[in-house]
Amino acid sequence: MKYLLLLFLAVNLPFIVFSSPNNDSVRVDPSLGLDLSTRYIWRGMMLDNSAQFQPWAELSYKNFSAGVWGSYAMDGSYAEVDLYVAYQIKNFILTLTDYYTENENNLAEYDFFNFKNDKTNHAIELMASYRFSETIPITFTAGTFLYGFDKDAEGDNYYSTWVALAYDISVGEYDIQFHAGGTPSEGMYSDDAAVTSLGINLTKNIEITEKFSLPLTLDFTVNPTAEDVFLTALISF
Repeated sequence: MKYLLLLFLAVNLPFIVFSSPNNDSVRVDPSLGLDLSTRYIWRGMMLDNSAQFQPWAELSYKNFSAGVWGSYAMDGSYAEVDLYVAYQIKNFILTLTDYYTENENNLAEYDFFNFKNDKTNHAIELMASYRFSETIPITFTAGTFLYGFDKDAEGDNYYSTWVALAYDISVGEYDIQFHAGGTPSEGMYSDDAAVTSLGINLTKNIEITEKFSLPLTLDFTVNPTAEDVFLTALISF
């Protein structure tokens, strides 16, 4: 799976080499940001209960994009770095993501360049998403882990699969999203087929000055299978 790193470099290198401010046909669009979150909730699971710094950066070229996203607990209890490449055709997006978690209290515990299936701390997921239209603002997402630490007690791959629906609307100053997700089989999300995430999030731009504002998102999520409930706040820079 070291080829994933080569793939990431292969996608980014042409962006860097061929980008030119005088040639829009080969212009690469960079973007970056930082989110601050009160905790790390992902697909109905609490990955860490500490406040998180979540930096990200992305390069896009025509229908292609590649980037890196991370999540670091403020108390050092959690660290994650994900690499991804994506291709978009109209409303359809195909994404390959390498999820990697690190023990920052013992960096020698995991080797980032170890992709041996029985020892790696990477997990590779292939995901497809489709947004119907602006008039029907529903997004369908499905993703399956193909390789890595997604394993059962015997060490066999679960091939954990996630399916989700999201519905987006705007009401006044608020952007609202209703979301639901679950799994069709046993895996990392549940011991059986189950709905593991139901929720709503609201986003509003908070005015700091007349010329500067920051988006604040509140997310309320229930995991009906685990009988858990989460309320998370996130602010984006």
